[in-house]
Amino acid sequence: MKKILYILVLFALVSTSCSSGGGDDSGNGGEVSDSKPSAPALVFPSQNQLCTTNVLNFEWQASSNEDGSSVIYILEIAKDNQFANKVVDEVLTSLSKTITLEKGFAYYWRVKARSTKSIESDYSPTAQFYTEEVPGSNHLPFAPEIISPFLGQVLDGGTASITLEWSASDVDKDPLTFDVYFGKDKDALNLVAENTNAKMFEASLDTTDTTYYWKIVVKDDKGASVTGPLWYFKL
Repeated sequence: MKKILYILVLFALVSTSCSSGGGDDSGNGGEVSDSKPSAPALVFPSQNQLCTTNVLNFEWQASSNEDGSSVIYILEIAKDNQFANKVVDEVLTSLSKTITLEKGFAYYWRVKARSTKSIESDYSPTAQFYTEEVPGSNHLPFAPEIISPFLGQVLDGGTASITLEWSASDVDKDPLTFDVYFGKDKDALNLVAENTNAKMFEASLDTTDTTYYWKIVVKDDKGASVTGPLWYFKL
């Protein structure tokens, strides 16, 4: 009988030791934070900058992470503001990178951070710049940027019209005009406004359960033009 009691007490002691072991001194059960890093801030080249060289040292500020863990950075440079035509897509540990680009082109760049748990930050705001080729030459306007409605927005079914709004700029500070294309067939949009100075257009909507498409052509007073990307919203 005493032998059986001894075995039971020994079993209880072993079980208690196993269940209480393997603890973590961190006070959070050994879990690592899943915090999202902050978006980096771009330093150089800055928005709408006309660079005097095509060899540029891209710089950005460090991203912060609540758990204090380190981050890496993804640098993207493209010839379009939708980043469909990337010329640089690199993973870096530093806060700068020297890149040689083609002369005389408009470029767009952005950076995001990625934590050691592969959690990514939001992208930094995109900055656009020009690499100079010939002093005094005319540069193409920058591609237009969408303001409203945001890309892919779903509108209320009873909406009869909507204000299309965009922004645009030119490194030469030339006056700009716009052609507005709009419609339900993305391959055959209608020219609904031509050579307008306004950066908005009131579009009529006549069909629900439909995707509407639109795009903007930006023109300067020297004959240079840039066609923006295809945007869309749903009704």
